[in-house]
Amino acid sequence: MNKNANEDVQDVIVELLKKQFGVKLNKINFKRMGKNRIYAFKPCDLDIQEKHSGIYFGTIEKDGFRLSIEGSYIVGREAKKGVIEVKKDEALRWMKGEDIEGDVKGYVILKWGNYYLGCGKGNGKVIRNFIPKSRRIK
Repeated sequence: MNKNANEDVQDVIVELLKKQFGVKLNKINFKRMGKNRIYAFKPCDLDIQEKHSGIYFGTIEKDGFRLSIEGSYIVGREAKKGVIEVKKDEALRWMKGEDIEGDVKGYVILKWGNYYLGCGKGNGKVIRNFIPKSRRIK
């Protein structure tokens, strides 16, 4: 991917985060990899960007930006909107991979106490869970 394409991705992600979560992350660079997956990394004076991809931050979907668990933690601390507080029993169900009830629409960050649990998508009745099977609790 050429430099201009990565600059375009940077602008797109910054705009989506501002629109969805009311946050502007200035000190993080974004890089698009396969399947519209976005990786985040801190800028560095060394030219190591070609050697690593950073951490998986989220995916550009047709209807918005879906954060990873790590992306939810990074964004959630700064977010001014789009964060849903859940109760302990809902958090446990969420971490098992279950959808939970919620009257929100669009992508939201779920939070229990000081823990950011990940990103889900509400349809007005339920919040759909995207936690990978390998990361769910039993």
